[in-house]
Amino acid sequence: MARLLRLLDYERAIQSDNLAQIIESNYNLLIDVEQAAQLTMTGHLKQRYQVDKVFSNTYLFNIASTYKGNDLVEYTEPVFSATTVYIANDRASFSGNIYESIAGSVAHAFNPLEWTKICADKLLFYITLPNPSYNNSISYAIGDVVFYNDYTYTCLQPVSGILPTNTNYWLVGASYSVTGILPTDISKWTLGDNRNQEIVQYLIDITLYNLHCRINPRNVPELRKERYDGNIASQIGGAIGWLKNVSAGKVYVDIPEILPSQGNSITWGNANGSSLATINMY
Repeated sequence: MARLLRLLDYERAIQSDNLAQIIESNYNLLIDVEQAAQLTMTGHLKQRYQVDKVFSNTYLFNIASTYKGNDLVEYTEPVFSATTVYIANDRASFSGNIYESIAGSVAHAFNPLEWTKICADKLLFYITLPNPSYNNSISYAIGDVVFYNDYTYTCLQPVSGILPTNTNYWLVGASYSVTGILPTDISKWTLGDNRNQEIVQYLIDITLYNLHCRINPRNVPELRKERYDGNIASQIGGAIGWLKNVSAGKVYVDIPEILPSQGNSITWGNANGSSLATINMY
């Protein structure tokens, strides 16, 4: 299963030493509980949203890997070593930053005069799309080019609400991917976090609540209870309440929606019809 979160994400909700204590420094346990929380969220979201895109991997950057449009990476380099001989353009991380060697150096202690600071260590970058993403509500003209499911498509005739996979209206182009290009190359990468931050926060909240339940379900901190299941007095809010409202169609989330093919529709919401909603493709 893809892993949306990275370890640094938890620092927005809990100090690293406290997290290590809760999981007894067992980071495999953290991932297991986190994956279970992710399944809880996908169960509520999959009726309406493309959960495979919402919960895609946050990769640790590897120069040899191939990345597709919108793929997100954490960029880091090997830690500088005083016993390593560096050549020009080698990169290393040191004291929270990434540096590039100016002309190379023999093995010795770090000398900032021999290095160019590139960026902070462990920043997030995502692949810049070659063209705008397809938008189901936009009217397209002949020649317009869009990006959809890893491919570019060119509009063949004026169209609105018809997926690029319909060859009567769209011409499929080449697939798009990036290999061997560092995240600091702004021609292919964008600095920033393109994940939905509500999703990230609620996934953290559910994971931390379940980790505390593992220790003692009768002694879960009130903050974790409230972040998970809302205010006890009002019975509103919290991650689970938010997910239920999304599932019922009461809350819209700015994440990729499932788009039906032409002539079909998708319906979601409460079975009694009080919150039913439908997308139709004509």
